[in-house]
Amino acid sequence: MPKPAAQTFAPRRGRPTAKQTAAIEKAIVDCARAMFIENGYDATAMETVALKLGISKGTLYTRYPSKEALLSAVVKDSVERWSAEAAEHDHELTDDIGQRLRHHGHIIAGSLHNIEVQAFQRLLLANGNRFPELGSAMHRHGTQFIVDLIARDMAEAGARDGLRPQRPAETALTFVSAITGWHMQQASFRAVTRDETEAFAEHLVTLFMAGRSAW
Repeated sequence: MPKPAAQTFAPRRGRPTAKQTAAIEKAIVDCARAMFIENGYDATAMETVALKLGISKGTLYTRYPSKEALLSAVVKDSVERWSAEAAEHDHELTDDIGQRLRHHGHIIAGSLHNIEVQAFQRLLLANGNRFPELGSAMHRHGTQFIVDLIARDMAEAGARDGLRPQRPAETALTFVSAITGWHMQQASFRAVTRDETEAFAEHLVTLFMAGRSAW
């Protein structure tokens, strides 16, 4: 996996402006993210983060009083960025439910092959017993977010087409679980390409569209 780049912050004298404060916090989060991914949680020290950035430990601890708080900020920032990237083409979607399902399927496939997402999943899996709230945040803003989005699309499409789906939330969860479960099963014994995962998602859309009356 390529080594993530971390921005180095050059502090200035005097009270920082709002723009400088934002730059400091971005530099801290970016640096910590790179170090957490590369070294793991236990091997990443707050003092090392401060040293790498060229800031005082006091500056770092004022913003993030503990390493747990810093990791939480990194996870929150990463999830928000992934969500923004995933939503970049939402404005191009029509009301066609088949198109929307294919779009969501490709987004899910992309996340499964995102190196940074994979690294964070491994990081949280290794430390989930200590920070269950971070795993919950990843689930809430990742898996649950896309499930809720697909369920809403299914319900709205059903209302427009007079089909009135009875269990859109469970159907959406089944759709997401089928893609993630297929990828997990296949990746357990061979290298899976993004094209393969997207092709499976496309096939799944065909099956779900054929069974709309069961939604």
